[in-house]
Amino acid sequence: MNLDQSLFKKALKIQGFDFKNDVVKVTDKIIEFLESLNLSKDLITYFKTFSFREEINFGSIYFNCVNRIRIENLEEENKEIYKRDLLIIGSGANGDPIVLNTKTMNVGYVFHDILWEEENIDDLNKVYIDLKMSIGTFFYKSVTEEDFPIDAYEAEDYIK
Repeated sequence: MNLDQSLFKKALKIQGFDFKNDVVKVTDKIIEFLESLNLSKDLITYFKTFSFREEINFGSIYFNCVNRIRIENLEEENKEIYKRDLLIIGSGANGDPIVLNTKTMNVGYVFHDILWEEENIDDLNKVYIDLKMSIGTFFYKSVTEEDFPIDAYEAEDYIK
C-alpha cells in the first residue's frame, strides 16, 4: 500500500506548515474508531503522523483534523459512507467531501449535494469520483497543479 507520505510532507512544507507547534496526539477514541473500521496499521500510523490541531488548508481544499474524523464521518447527512469503505478525510472548496477508499487507498470526491439530499444511495459510484491517487499524491498535486480539481464536478472533468 502506497500512501506517499513523503509527498504529503512536501505539500505541507509548500504550505509553510509548522511541524513543531501544530502536531497533536490522536485520541484513543479516534484510534478505536479507525481500528473498528479494520483499517491497516500503516494507515492508522499515517493518521497518527499527520494529526494536527486544525484542518490544513491546501489551496482551496482541506485535510481534516484527524481527531475530528470520527465526528465528520458519523454526521447524519454523510449517511455512514465510511461503512461502505469511503472515509471522509477532508473537504473541497464547495463542501464536497474528500474521501479515502479504504479498500483501494485511492482518494476522490463525493458530490455533497447528492449525498446529503438523496434519501438512499444504493450505488456509491453515483456520488463518488475516484481520482486513483494516494493521499500524499492528492494533496501534493492540490498545491502544485494549477488545474487540480477542488470539488467533485471538477474531478469528473479531470479524469476524462
